[in-house]
Amino acid sequence: MESLHALRHRYGLLPLQTRFALHIILLVAVLFALLIPAVLLIQESAILGTARENGLRLVTIFAFSSVPALVADDFLGLRQLVNSLGREGDVHYAMLLDLDGRVLIHTRVNETGAKYQDPLTRQALAAPGPLFQETRSPRGEILYDFAAPVLILNQRRAVVRIGISIGDELRLIRRTRNTILSLGVLTLVAGLVWAHLQARRLARPIQALAHGARAVARGDLTHRITLHRQDELGQLAEAFNRMAESLQVRFDVDRELSSTLNLQTVLATLVRHARRLCEVDLAFLAYRERDAARASVAACAGASGTAIHNWIIQAGLGRAGWVLQEGRIFAPPLPAPETDPDEARVLAEEGLAALILVPIRLQQHCVGVLGVGLRQVGDFGEGTVETLERLADQAAVALANALAYREIELLNLSLEAKVGDRTRELSEANTALEASHRQLQALDRLKSEFVSSVSHELRTPLTAIRMAVDNLLDGVTGEITPILQRYLTRVKNNTDRLVRLITDLLDLSRIEAGRIELHRTAVPVAEIMQEVVESLRPMAAQKGVELSMVPVGFPLLAFADRDKLQQILINLVENAVKFTASGGRVTLRAYQKAESTKQKAEGGEQRPEGSRQKAEDSETIEPPRLPAAGCLLPSGEKLPSAGCLLPSVVIEVEDTGQGIPPEELRAIFEKFHQVRRDGQGKAQGTGLGLPIAKSLIELHGGQIWVESEVGRGSRFVFTLPADDARPIAELRGEAGRRP
Repeated sequence: MESLHALRHRYGLLPLQTRFALHIILLVAVLFALLIPAVLLIQESAILGTARENGLRLVTIFAFSSVPALVADDFLGLRQLVNSLGREGDVHYAMLLDLDGRVLIHTRVNETGAKYQDPLTRQALAAPGPLFQETRSPRGEILYDFAAPVLILNQRRAVVRIGISIGDELRLIRRTRNTILSLGVLTLVAGLVWAHLQARRLARPIQALAHGARAVARGDLTHRITLHRQDELGQLAEAFNRMAESLQVRFDVDRELSSTLNLQTVLATLVRHARRLCEVDLAFLAYRERDAARASVAACAGASGTAIHNWIIQAGLGRAGWVLQEGRIFAPPLPAPETDPDEARVLAEEGLAALILVPIRLQQHCVGVLGVGLRQVGDFGEGTVETLERLADQAAVALANALAYREIELLNLSLEAKVGDRTRELSEANTALEASHRQLQALDRLKSEFVSSVSHELRTPLTAIRMAVDNLLDGVTGEITPILQRYLTRVKNNTDRLVRLITDLLDLSRIEAGRIELHRTAVPVAEIMQEVVESLRPMAAQKGVELSMVPVGFPLLAFADRDKLQQILINLVENAVKFTASGGRVTLRAYQKAESTKQKAEGGEQRPEGSRQKAEDSETIEPPRLPAAGCLLPSGEKLPSAGCLLPSVVIEVEDTGQGIPPEELRAIFEKFHQVRRDGQGKAQGTGLGLPIAKSLIELHGGQIWVESEVGRGSRFVFTLPADDARPIAELRGEAGRRP
């Protein structure tokens, strides 16, 4: 089945000329295959039939001629009769047998007296009348054996037999067969030649049509087919040429539509093509504005006068007015509607004898008329109405584009006016905003300078006050009373609080001014964490909070500033202890992971297991977005290509406090923002610890985020470059220090 399908596929790929020739050859071959055997069979049957008829007639004569000699026992006469038969060229033998099969007379004398018992003899003896049998001679030659009874007084007295050779007949049959086959081969060859010539004659115009179709498909709409034939192929070529010309006109009009917005140019092109395609003397186009009751001629081709250019078509008057009002085609032999004087004047001036008018429809409304006319009485060409309808459709597109363009121009003018007004308003608002921004920058600069100056000025007296209070508490001036000790302790605590506040303000000012210098080395993270835990454990114990760290099972080195890392941890741990109730727990842990620069560039982090954000009661602050991998930093250097792995140290500070309300999470890292927790009427802290920690972490090229669930606690997570990523961390840190 597959081979048959493949054969059919290959046959379908053959050229039409080859397939036509094959069809004719196959037809001729089938005819010869049927006719030649039939002719040979008929010829052979005729020749052999004649031989059988002659043999039967001869044996009958032999039997009849033997009767007198048998009655008279004239064996000499029988011998002469047999010998005369033997002299016939095609008689192989002749004999007379008695009823027992004994040879009475034979052309070969030595056979006389012999008794035959073979099947042929038995059949001959038993036959009631003349009998024909086929046999072979000892040399293999085909013989026809004819036998007939010898009747005397209707009594069988003997049987005569004659053996006739059909060699001459077979040779004649062979010669005839060879002649017929030769004629058949010659006829087949002639048929092949004729089939080839006919195939070429039929295929040439079809190939021309195929070539023309390919040319049109390639965009060559000027290609035409020339066939001097009046048959179906000639008609097909003529139809193809009309189609190509129509396509060329439509293409030209479409090109005009797409290349220019000038309606007059497009309409002039359209009527020019209408005149050429329809082979008429005059073509014109008129259209009306919106729903006006009249239309004016906008384009004309082939006009001989000026009246048509000034023709105003009134809806409902004349042929054109009827088409404009009814939206239907007017073509002969339709009767002319009510006469319009203007139309009659135009027809008379142009000498038009016949007219076809087609409506131009736009959104189911007739907006114009496309017409063609002949100056002599005659019929319009075939397909004129269809051609005009196609051109009318293109005219409708041109009119729609023109109307749309006009509306767009009006809308554009309106939009330009509005944009101008908005631009002026935005410019004025931008000027005001820039002035406000400059004022705010100046105020912010003054604020920063004031805060820095005041902080420096306050730091010295506060240090003196703290030293004096320490001396008093140490008993340098003598023993103090318990009440005085309590007051002095309170003064000391508040002084320490003021010193920390001033220190935070100064750090924040230096960070904002870009004056922070990082002295980064390989810092043992576990050691720094242990120091922070030991230093803050008394404060946590005083509040009843358990402060601990998860042991790090391997050397974990961060490429960081030791003091700044300690400051970051102190800020985060103090913040966690501050907002954890008695009986709670604050835990520190650290580990290392490989982080993709591509992931960093996209702002993503691989979160530790168990830190999934709850959908309703918690919210997660996503890590800040870093510069994309491979982009230029302010230093002019590039970050590593996306996809390489950066070793990072991840440090977590987790508490079991009340958690941070969702509405507070978005602003938790803003300056001076103080979180109000449930059950606390007043916010705690200065609101500077977390912004400072965030700024220091980002200066290191790290990230920080918080995961919190109300009633369950919070977890602050930040990353720092591991010591393995020192070159990249230096690049990130250099970028982070630049303002």
